[in-house]
Amino acid sequence: MKVGIIDADLIERSKHRFPNLASEKISGYWKDKGADTELLMNYDNLDDYDHVFISKVFTDTPFPEGIEESERIHFGGTGFYFDKAKRLEPEIEYHIPDYNLYDKWINSEVLRAQQNAENTGADFDKKKFMVQFKEYTDYSIGFLTRGCFRKCKFCVNQKYSRVVRHMGLSDFVDQKRKKICLLDDNFLGLKTYWREYLEELMASGKSFKFKQGLRYMLVKI
Repeated sequence: MKVGIIDADLIERSKHRFPNLASEKISGYWKDKGADTELLMNYDNLDDYDHVFISKVFTDTPFPEGIEESERIHFGGTGFYFDKAKRLEPEIEYHIPDYNLYDKWINSEVLRAQQNAENTGADFDKKKFMVQFKEYTDYSIGFLTRGCFRKCKFCVNQKYSRVVRHMGLSDFVDQKRKKICLLDDNFLGLKTYWREYLEELMASGKSFKFKQGLRYMLVKI
């Protein structure tokens, strides 16, 4: 079985440099089922694939007309549905992400930059160039908590009324990766339980960051 995966934000937003976590989970799930998964960088030849999963995060990311959902073509993400986006099936949501999904694309970007440097006579510093891909190559990415209680009108979390535990580090951390990137929307809103997660994070020995930041005012000393 051939499975095509499209990160619409990556295709249409030239400066976008962050992996689509849902796409990585979908790839990991289907690989375990024996499928060949491929990150597609355009919308051509979709008929060549048994299933195509298209995901986008941002509502203003352009999307071509004429492509519609079907039994074979699947849409997902807040970019399509905002706060009404469907959650992944549990067997996919809790699957370890395929952190190698973007490898071929990254290698092609490196090769393109090297060739451009050669053509113009410029110096090429690969280490410096690779910094833009650090979330793709250095980090395990996931959510320890989901939800928020604020219901801000601009936010995709309006369907939630509280912060809940979501998963543990073992559900998404690749031990070969030295860093962890957390996408939690309101981590400190988990009342006192967030302390347990922080202890687990520190015990991992890995550097970690909260991509969405933390609201310190929620901390009760």
